[in-house]
Amino acid sequence: MSRILVIEDEKPLRSNIVDILSMGGYEVVAAPNGKMGVEIATASHPDLIISDISMPEMSGYDVLVSLRENPQTGCIPFIFLSALSDRTFVRHGMELGADDYVTKPFSHNELLAAVQARLERQTEIKDAKLSQSKLIKRQLSRVVSHELRTPLAAIIMMQDLVSEQWSQMSRDELRNSLENLQSSSYRLHHLVEQIVLMAEIEAGNMSTEALDKTGVEGQLWPLLISAINLGRRFARRNPQGMIRLNDRDRDVLVLCNAHALTHAIAEPIANALDFSPDGCDISIWTTESDAWINIVDYGPGMKAEQIEHALMDFEQINREMQEQQGLGLGLPLARKIVSSHGGMMDVQSMVGKGTQVTIRLPIEMPDA
Repeated sequence: MSRILVIEDEKPLRSNIVDILSMGGYEVVAAPNGKMGVEIATASHPDLIISDISMPEMSGYDVLVSLRENPQTGCIPFIFLSALSDRTFVRHGMELGADDYVTKPFSHNELLAAVQARLERQTEIKDAKLSQSKLIKRQLSRVVSHELRTPLAAIIMMQDLVSEQWSQMSRDELRNSLENLQSSSYRLHHLVEQIVLMAEIEAGNMSTEALDKTGVEGQLWPLLISAINLGRRFARRNPQGMIRLNDRDRDVLVLCNAHALTHAIAEPIANALDFSPDGCDISIWTTESDAWINIVDYGPGMKAEQIEHALMDFEQINREMQEQQGLGLGLPLARKIVSSHGGMMDVQSMVGKGTQVTIRLPIEMPDA
């Protein structure tokens, strides 16, 4: 049975709406004003909310804004109920995120039809999200199993080969085998680090609040150097590509999880090396309250819709054509880590010209 919250300050009308909905087979809870309505909605998470607009203490518009700002109540279907039939009021309610608008006076059937339509639509949305979630899980299972097993199989094969034939192998053959073993180990390490860091983020262990408590002050320059070295390990095609550094400000401090932030900076560096035969340029500078890292490559570039996909979890651009490997977590993971540090990561690109990744981080002022 769907539960509906009715927020209406006029008692006779409120009782009438409750009776209509109860006879329609719904569980109904009522609130005499907007403030109490928000409290009930936050505590009980109803399946649908019907609210008057003009009310004391808190208008219906204010109720809607408050609920939409809360992730736990932001998606609850919301119907405005008002005698204000002017298009301006209707449009304003829709702009705030209302799902429907019923004008007083209304009939018994009119109200029930609006409620049924909103609930059915919400069910369709939930079913679609569930189907998409199942699809993503299946895709993730295939990708993760393939990406983890491939380097692991290569490591086992190389270990067996060297263990059994090392005495018959030439110096060059032994070196090539060890290089392949190292490459597969780096790839597996990269994948495991991505999964672990993503799990840390999802568990809330790397939120801005958590970093305020557990983060440490660190110089950004040494972190950048470590990120360059790590980025070379992550790069598959061109790990020894040219990197040109422009270091205007070396002494800037940031509050950080050094391990995670180093990984975040390494991801776009690895991409720049892989997709740009001419290498990349990296600049670091500061403004009054922020530190900036700019990573520019001269590769094939991306269209706007490709950038959008590249920033989504488990998405890769032209995976088959460009023989890409990995989980498709590099840039989205980097952006989440930077965001948890109170910063932002922006990606700009032009087809045929290259890609620019800009990372902004708040500066940690040293104690006097």
